[in-house]
Amino acid sequence: MSAIATYRTAVLALLDDVSKTRYTDAQVDQGIRLALMEYTRAKPVIASYIVSCDGTEDLEMPADFSAAFITNVELWNATPDLIEAIPFYAYKRDFQWIIHTVGIAYSASYVLVVTYSSSHYIDGLDSGAGTSIPDEDEQVLEIGAAGFAALSRSSSRAETINMQPAVSAQVAKVADNYLAQFRAAIGSRSGAWFADPPMMQDIEY
Repeated sequence: MSAIATYRTAVLALLDDVSKTRYTDAQVDQGIRLALMEYTRAKPVIASYIVSCDGTEDLEMPADFSAAFITNVELWNATPDLIEAIPFYAYKRDFQWIIHTVGIAYSASYVLVVTYSSSHYIDGLDSGAGTSIPDEDEQVLEIGAAGFAALSRSSSRAETINMQPAVSAQVAKVADNYLAQFRAAIGSRSGAWFADPPMMQDIEY
């Protein structure tokens, strides 16, 4: 899975600007961010987090826990058939996720598995460590990023008095073409992208 430098090179090649005479890395990176956001909506990362109970109904998740949505909470059991989903609601307090187990406070001998969705990331982009985009979707994301970058340039250039309107329209056409390809591709590949499951054997009771 590629890092940000590889994505930049590919996007600039799609924009026919390898020498960076028209687009900067900052513009390309913004295009990648916008493509990541749209890609995530179509195909979010679904991951699980293990949290130990503490005898209260409100379990505070760690400060570095990052999630878009909490989708499920299960009471873990060493026997898979006995794992059960429990009623809950989740909210943020001072930017930190809280899991509220409805109607019961589990003692410290219990463990919950919290399933959540999060955003995709690329190594080196906005401090991302590692890349979550599967290899087969890299080109799709690059096409989307090129489309968003071209769309941004078309809008900004349209406001430049000395630029010929036909040039701005041509850039907009390129943007529309790339974004149409991107959206068609992610529409056909929608669904959750699962992260590695938690290591339950590492928990001590």
